[in-house]
Amino acid sequence: MPNGGSDCCMTCWFNRKNRGERDWQKHRSDREPDYCTIRAVTIDSAAWTYCANHPLRRPDRDPVPIGPITRNLMKGDNDREAWIQSPDTEEIRLHLLWLLDGLFEHTARGWYPIGDSLAEVIIWQLGQFRERRAFRTLQWITENLPGPLENAARNSLNLIRAGD
Repeated sequence: MPNGGSDCCMTCWFNRKNRGERDWQKHRSDREPDYCTIRAVTIDSAAWTYCANHPLRRPDRDPVPIGPITRNLMKGDNDREAWIQSPDTEEIRLHLLWLLDGLFEHTARGWYPIGDSLAEVIIWQLGQFRERRAFRTLQWITENLPGPLENAARNSLNLIRAGD
């Protein structure tokens, strides 16, 4: 496992260096740089860089960018900060809304103990986009799902309201 955890870009099938596989050791000797094919960005520290599209979080091989690319600050196990924000397009917004509408179906198989859950990233990103079409579902989450999802939904609702 790479030092940054098994959910890093080094182990991702969207890293061009891995040639569509999750096997990071197979291609590590290549001189080709680490490059994210779904975000079109060179990754200079693949063992310490992450996103919600990683196979451990989104095993359905989702090529639409979900949330930001984050990096580990090397201060603690869960100390990741946004490095590159998600692109904001209608296609990405519609995809996030689709994921939100089937939140439990889409997030049930993707789990990793470090960092925000896939569900939290989806909810957070819709708030960052101030996506009004998510309002009703986010409101339902705040009323019915106590805990981290409630908090994420409440924060996103506040951002959406502030955008009015």
